[in-house]
Amino acid sequence: MSAMDVAVQEYLGLIGDPVATLGAAVSANPEFILGHTTIAALNCLGGVPGDAAPVREALAAANALAAGADARERLHISAANAWAAGDLAGAAAFWEAAVEADPADILSLRLAHDTHFFLGASAKLRDLPLLALPATQAGSRERGFVLGMAAFGLEEMGEYAPAEAAGREAVAINPADSWGVHAVAHVLEMQDRPEEGAAWLRGLQPHWAPALGLAVHQFWHLALYLIELGRLDEVLDLYDANIKANPGSMILDLVDGAALLWRLELLGVDVGTRWAELAPIWAAHAREHVLAFNDVHIAMAVADDDAAALEADLREYAAAGDATNHRVSREYGLPLIAALRAFRAGDFASVVAQLAPIYQNLAPAGGSNAQRDVFIQTLGIAAYRAGEFALAREVAAERRRLKRGTPRALACILN
Repeated sequence: MSAMDVAVQEYLGLIGDPVATLGAAVSANPEFILGHTTIAALNCLGGVPGDAAPVREALAAANALAAGADARERLHISAANAWAAGDLAGAAAFWEAAVEADPADILSLRLAHDTHFFLGASAKLRDLPLLALPATQAGSRERGFVLGMAAFGLEEMGEYAPAEAAGREAVAINPADSWGVHAVAHVLEMQDRPEEGAAWLRGLQPHWAPALGLAVHQFWHLALYLIELGRLDEVLDLYDANIKANPGSMILDLVDGAALLWRLELLGVDVGTRWAELAPIWAAHAREHVLAFNDVHIAMAVADDDAAALEADLREYAAAGDATNHRVSREYGLPLIAALRAFRAGDFASVVAQLAPIYQNLAPAGGSNAQRDVFIQTLGIAAYRAGEFALAREVAAERRRLKRGTPRALACILN
């Protein structure tokens, strides 16, 4: 098996270290264009800024080889350069073109899929894997991985029955397909099936726990089920044992930690010193501005003075360009950060002013429906506390349209 094949399997399975695998390969063969481009892309997807050395050096090597690249390699060079420049939509389009040229190109498919996730492009999360599915062989690991991607896209589009079927088929092919496990977990979350969800994740935990690229996030989903089951002490224990960040944590893990602590505080849970432990880890990323979605979660975690500095720096960044992340930062990142700061300050009218105009169209902010739900819950509670009872009821009704049931945080005030 080639280094690229190994790296692709690591990437698809969210195990191992595909960047290290490719790093060894490009050291042995400096003209390995897809090795360079994939190193750059995976670093960007993992939250490394586009101007950081690992990305910059990989792109420089790929760009120097561009004259001799084939059509697929040129698309990957263009995509990686676009991602590094903050043009996520452009990057996705180049990888989409590679999949359209060869539906069996699972590397391009997964790179596009992950980028569509960051863009909140739900229809493309569904449609591109479905385009690629006929190019896979029945029962193959590749088919399982594509089914897992299709399942997540179907779930994000609210097509829960086919999403669950596709996800379960993916896991039947390969129980260690963490993305397939994750897709079914999303269905069970959105359909308010917490007991089934907890059983699903617990039953498969020996398979997904080694997948370090998504293990913390699976525990986060388990925590959401436990919240809805009212088992809040267990949630805190789960946070401490499996979600709590350290300075080497992946960005997604930091997002999950902040989002979970915020949800617990919406329920009135005293989270103790956990914010103070998380804040300095997040603060180290406060000026990177890789994704507005990340910046919003930094604002959840840090003290207000630091959140104000983050907001000011992000405002300057957002005004400095018009790439995807600049626009998302202007249209979603800044209002969300302002709303979170206002909520912490008890200025619930300002929360309403910031969130009410955008809460029904949050997908471009990035993340999944389940992740963005924290903002909807925050608005519902703020509206109630601001005396905007009609809006609070509207928010609850809108949320039930997206997600069956009323969450414990809103049920306490609206029922």
